[in-house]
Amino acid sequence: MRAAYHRARVRDRVRCACRRGADRLNPRFVRQSRPMDPRHGGRAPQVRPRPSFSGRPRRVKVRPVEPSPTRLARYRRLERRRGLPFVAKALLAVSIVVMSGFILWAGSGSVGPFLSSVVRGFGGFVDSVGSAVGSPAPTETPLAADAPVIVEPEQPYTNAESVDVTVRIPISIAGESGYNVRLWVTLPDAAPALVTETAVSATSVVVFPDVALVKGRNDLQASIMGPGGESEFSGVATWIFDNVKPKVSIVSPRNGAAVSKASVTIKGKTQARSSVRLANDVNGATATVAAGSDGLWETALAIGLGQNTITITITDVAGNVNTGTLVLRRGSGELRADLSGSAYRFKASSLPKRVTFTVVVTGPDGSPLAGATALFTVSVPGLEAIVSGEVRTGRTGTAAFTTNIPRGALPGPGLAAVLITMDGLGSVTDRQVLSVE
Repeated sequence: MRAAYHRARVRDRVRCACRRGADRLNPRFVRQSRPMDPRHGGRAPQVRPRPSFSGRPRRVKVRPVEPSPTRLARYRRLERRRGLPFVAKALLAVSIVVMSGFILWAGSGSVGPFLSSVVRGFGGFVDSVGSAVGSPAPTETPLAADAPVIVEPEQPYTNAESVDVTVRIPISIAGESGYNVRLWVTLPDAAPALVTETAVSATSVVVFPDVALVKGRNDLQASIMGPGGESEFSGVATWIFDNVKPKVSIVSPRNGAAVSKASVTIKGKTQARSSVRLANDVNGATATVAAGSDGLWETALAIGLGQNTITITITDVAGNVNTGTLVLRRGSGELRADLSGSAYRFKASSLPKRVTFTVVVTGPDGSPLAGATALFTVSVPGLEAIVSGEVRTGRTGTAAFTTNIPRGALPGPGLAAVLITMDGLGSVTDRQVLSVE
């Protein structure tokens, strides 16, 4: 241990001598050691000394930071130049002169034309080189045509088995080759199906003639097939094929009924939105009405005397027509007589008394009946019956009989009667009660 301690002391002395020699050679480059922090026992804070195996603190070795004399001997001092070289000064002066000239030229407005001419020249050169060595531009993929327009019908309902369908195409492809117009149909609960297709025409209108329809709803659409593929579908145009005749059903009055008024209200039911026309064959009266969404309709019609045959014609929205008849009779339908008298009560003390009896005769149609034969009979208690001769009814259907109730009648009930007969219609009677007091 003591020998090692002496060797360390010798090394420290040698280092100190070297340090003093270096300071004499170049005192300018001598770097001072960083002072040690006394809090750590004279060692650097980052140094963690290992404990001595003998338990005694080991002496900390301080590494010198100055270069060795050998390295100092190879040192060559650098000298800093105090000015630029002549060539650098000349280039700097020339650049300043050129910059000043360019600023003056830009201020005069001549830079724009010069640059445009340079750019044009360079662009022409590039175009010529590109046309000589460049490859041709690729061909663009053609785009699909715009969707066509299908013309909708004014009335979707039709009774025709086939229709003509009109399609309007874009004017840009009219007459072009490679384009076809397609017609599609969509039935209820089914996918669209291709019906037919044709090439575009020279105009913007394409007509598909005699397109067959199926019963019920037919939704038609159109598209254009071209080099760029198929266009979108057009809007929907609907045709409804209906060839069934509408029903003629009369709700009131019943067929063969008798009416007493000059007009009657007729009610019926048929297909919804159908047109109903009524014509009376007797007096020529007509009426037209449209059925509602529920198919019900009603209208008033003039009725003539006697039997009226009314023809009812119904046309549905598809154009299907059906007819029916209704027979009405104005009047009772039988021969009728109404008897009336100028007096019905008499006093025996005031007899004789003159009295007139009048009868009004109407035919089965309710009109006055002319030419009928009337026979009057008057009976009072205590006297023989008074019988008139045959009296004919006039134009107004009336006939009258005048007589005297003679003296001698007894109090009690009497009777006035009339008998009407008409060829082809039979006979009818009417009575009125008389009273003698």
